[in-house]
Formats: sequence, structure tokens, C-alpha cells
Amino acid sequence: MRILTIAFAILFSIVALAAPPASQPVGKLPHIEVDAKNKQVRVECEALHVVAPLEFFCCVNGSNEHESVLRSKVKPSHLHLALLMIGLEPGKPVSYSESTKKWTPPSGPPINITCEFEKNGKTQRVPAYRLMRDIKTHKEMPPLTWIFTGSRTMEDGVYAADATGYLVSIVNFDLTVIDVPELASSANETLEWEINPDLMPDKGAKVTMIIEPAGTTTAPTTLSIDPDASAPTTAPASSDPTTKPLSPVHIDQQKVDSLKERWMKEVAPREEALREAAQAHYEVVNALRREQQRLIDEADRIQRTIDELEKQYQQMTTPRPEPVK
Repeated sequence: MRILTIAFAILFSIVALAAPPASQPVGKLPHIEVDAKNKQVRVECEALHVVAPLEFFCCVNGSNEHESVLRSKVKPSHLHLALLMIGLEPGKPVSYSESTKKWTPPSGPPINITCEFEKNGKTQRVPAYRLMRDIKTHKEMPPLTWIFTGSRTMEDGVYAADATGYLVSIVNFDLTVIDVPELASSANETLEWEINPDLMPDKGAKVTMIIEPAGTTTAPTTLSIDPDASAPTTAPASSDPTTKPLSPVHIDQQKVDSLKERWMKEVAPREEALREAAQAHYEVVNALRREQQRLIDEADRIQRTIDELEKQYQQMTTPRPEPVK
């Protein structure tokens, strides 16, 4: 990680030398605009309309598009550099400890992500989390603050996210640039979010993903989004015993107590076994993903060899003009 930090520092210096003067604080990277003065990164993206459960908010074109809200041509290492340019330092990706047999959630500076796009002839600016909704209830995702973790570096020195295409995830990956602050499994049965068709721009629409520092808090309180934001979720407390209830509906306390008793009898005693099973599942899935990534890396090396041989073959078989006598 130290080598990677030094490499980014050198690259940052090169970009800084090539950047516009202070009077023009906006710098450019491929498919990224960096406003260092206002601490804002703008990334060129495109809207997807996937029907599968989501694992990513944004991925690189041609990678995990089947489970992402947006795709972008941006290079993940360039996004990492852009976040450095607005003063953010990467934290640590999610990790597993063999000694404690536990996962440690990712850490890093909190960031807000907003999306800007054209819809119905008007410019819309929407918090990124609102473009997702619960698969079962269809309620909008509660407010979410992401964190800048930075991706890992592979054995051959390649920035891992450049190989995987992971830009912004909504479940934990140690090879992503931006992650969520809590432990969130990527197991299929635990995935809970899908695109929100009510707010999504048209498929293929150009979207600008705007990334900004979110302050010192790690995440806002996750409250369910109420369609009528002005309506209180609970009735105000009253000391008047004659106050009538707001509704004639009453809780069947006996039924609630009976169900709770059943849960305590059948579920609670299995807490340790359930915890171990969940941990084993998470470990197996992540080990398989690491093996999958290893195979991707090997295939990439083989492809580079093929490309090199093809280039040499073309050079050997391409007709050349006869020398002038």
C-alpha cells in the first residue's frame, strides 16, 4: 500500500504541474473533472436499467454492468487520484482476520454522491442513494454516505480496481475504490436493492456522478423515506389521559408475546450456530471471488502474451515496399 501511495503522489505531482493556474481550479483527467478549490469530483457515467439485485452503484464499462446502476469509462486509479486531489486520503478496505476469525468493516473519509442528468427536458440533481429502492417493499433506499477506501494492489503491482472495474459498491469488496461503511455481504440471498425506476434517467442517458467530502460523520442515520416528508411518523406525547387514540386499531399483545416466545425458543438457542454458518458462508463466497479474480489476472496475462505474439506476427507477415534501387 505504501508503494501505491508513493506512486499516486508522483502521479499527483505530474497532474498538478499540468493543471491550470489557481484562477482556474478545475483540472481534467480522462472522463473526470476535478474542482480542487470546491472539493468536487465529477465523473462521466451512463445509466443502466438492470433487473437484477444490485452490488454496485457504478462500475467500469464491460465489467459488472449486470448488477450496477451506472457504468463509466473512467479508470479506477484515475478516480483514486481525483479524490486525492480534493484532499481525501484513502482508508482501508474490508478485511478478514485469521486470528480472530472475524471481518473488519472498511474505513475511510465519508463522501456524498449526487447524480445530475436530463429527464423530461429538465436537469435533475438527485442523491445517488435515491436511485435505488428495496427489492421487497419498493421503498427508496435510506440516506447513505459512502467512504473512500481505495482498492488493494495486486502482486504484480496493478491497482486491483483497474482489473476488476469496481468503482462504487453497495456491498463490501476489498477491490473497490468507494465502499459502504458497514459490513454488507455480497451473497446473493442478502442482496436487497434494485434500481428505482421512478427516478432513474432513461437507459443510456448521460449522467454526471458528483463526489464530495461529507464531513466527519461516517454515515447519516438510516431512516426509511416517507413519501410525505412533512408528516410525523409518530404522534406527539400527551399527558392528558382523556386523549383519544388516533386509530381504533389495537395490538394483539397475546399474539405478539406468543410469536416472540416461539422465536426465543427456536431461534435464540441457535444463535452461535447461525453466526458460524453465516461467517462460513461469507468466507466461502469471498474466497471464491478471490479465486475468480486470480483466474481473471491469469487470463489477462495470457491475453497480453497473445497480443504481443499477434503484433510480432503481423510485423513479420505485413508486406513491405521494395527498396528503391
